[in-house]
Amino acid sequence: MDENILEWLLSDDTPEVRLRTLKEYQKLSDDNPKVIECKSKLLQSKIYERGLKKLKKDKPWEKFDAIMAFAEWGLTKEDIGSDIDEDVFSLIQSTGFKMLCGEPYLLRNLVKLGYYQEDIVKDEISCMLGKIKEDGGFGCISSNKKINDPKKRHKSCARLTVEYLLLVAELHLLGIECGCENALVHYFTKRNIFYRTDNREIPMVDVMLETFYPSDPIKVGVQNIVYALRVLGCPGESEAMQTGYERGKTHNFPAAQHRLYLPVLSTCF
Repeated sequence: MDENILEWLLSDDTPEVRLRTLKEYQKLSDDNPKVIECKSKLLQSKIYERGLKKLKKDKPWEKFDAIMAFAEWGLTKEDIGSDIDEDVFSLIQSTGFKMLCGEPYLLRNLVKLGYYQEDIVKDEISCMLGKIKEDGGFGCISSNKKINDPKKRHKSCARLTVEYLLLVAELHLLGIECGCENALVHYFTKRNIFYRTDNREIPMVDVMLETFYPSDPIKVGVQNIVYALRVLGCPGESEAMQTGYERGKTHNFPAAQHRLYLPVLSTCF
């Protein structure tokens, strides 16, 4: 790995980046002194304080953003403590997980934070993963008949399927293998990750070729997609993964180093 990038990832000035690098790239355990020190610094930082304030907001999407931030930083519900449980379950109660196109991303973040063992989360994940389509993806959830007429056969929604890919990757990291893993990975590899099956020059969705930080349910980004596929065992030397790596490199300029965080981590799997 480029030492300059690793040095940036491990900077003491950004514990929200350093923590996940220590845990996922360097594979240090939670009781390692470096992890303990970094976690302590993060939990006392202004960025963490802002995350907690957002968590306490009444609007569901404010809570969603805070939960995603904590997950991206490498924190767990045990790290955060009682500050998070009440708000997580109030969000679930008020939305039933149904946050427009954001449900699989919410589920992914909850898994990352350590909520998989909660029956309400586990049952919802099992239900939603059971809806995988024949092409290996997941269908559009829109109730607009002009977009998603239930009387017609539709292909899977690429944007939603990306979110489910991230969810299944997080479950895999916990040692939980889902029956849809192979079909889901194949959905992307047969398209060289980003492209239509009938034309490898046209992306399924333009934003799949970009990087975003922070990401959201509509704009997940190259870095997260490549990371998830690598976690699920897609060979780094495969045509699909090489396409992903090459696309990531097009965003490799100094001002966007933070956007390459996850592709760098993917090299450890």
